[in-house]
Amino acid sequence: MRANSSNIKLLLVDDEEEFLMSSSKALNRRGFDVSVALNGVTALEILEKNEFDAIILDVRMPDIDGLEVFRQIRRMRPEMPAILLTGHTSTEDAFQASRDGIADYLSKPIDMDELARSIHKAIERTRKRLEENNRADGPTGFEEIIRVMLIDDEADFLDAMKRILQRRGMDVTTAQSGEEALALLKESIVDIGILDIKMPGMDGLEVLRRIKKGFPSVEVILLTGHPSIESATQGIKLGASEYIKKPPDVNELVATIRKLYRDRQEAILEQQKKLIEEIRRRYPE
Repeated sequence: MRANSSNIKLLLVDDEEEFLMSSSKALNRRGFDVSVALNGVTALEILEKNEFDAIILDVRMPDIDGLEVFRQIRRMRPEMPAILLTGHTSTEDAFQASRDGIADYLSKPIDMDELARSIHKAIERTRKRLEENNRADGPTGFEEIIRVMLIDDEADFLDAMKRILQRRGMDVTTAQSGEEALALLKESIVDIGILDIKMPGMDGLEVLRRIKKGFPSVEVILLTGHPSIESATQGIKLGASEYIKKPPDVNELVATIRKLYRDRQEAILEQQKKLIEEIRRRYPE
């Protein structure tokens, strides 16, 4: 997170072009680096390819409203603060926004100095929360950094998820096909594999079967955009540890990765303990 306005990158989203242009100029004059989008679809496209420190969203927009854009952003960039703008705010709206994780909820017409202060406060709160999370359960909370392999044919999804997991201290490798993943596994140590079921060529279930045969210590999380009992059952039979709907809730995915890693480490320690006990039994001093 950046500390001063000259380094803060903002995405401003509003379908009123006049407001968008005047507001972006006002924020630029206050030292912010501002990009703009006239609708929610454009905003999401921009977010797929660019990094921002905060986003400012109008609630009422014709294609995807601000709340829906925010919900999608929470999946893509859960740590990025969002400030919502509306012409009709209320105490109930503000309470709901706060509960949902929105950094602030401001009424139009906007006082630009108030908006600037809100941006700084939101970024500072996010920075402190990330620092606290890193101290509580970041890389120092484990004996080793968790080594994750993402396997998916969608390049944008891979890039977004790689950035998210790396921010949480994980060592992330990506593969755009089953063949590439299996080749990388021969050269790399991986703790957790995150695998899309639907891929061209070798599908996810076949990749899973080969991973568990050749690299049985790798825990595998299956991802699918079209969950079904059949695919879930088949995946579990082949050795998958978890089965999550795509796009995943990032916080749920991170919690699952960490749980599987802890369970794996505990199982390794238990095996080591049993081996030591067996050696002592067979070769008493």
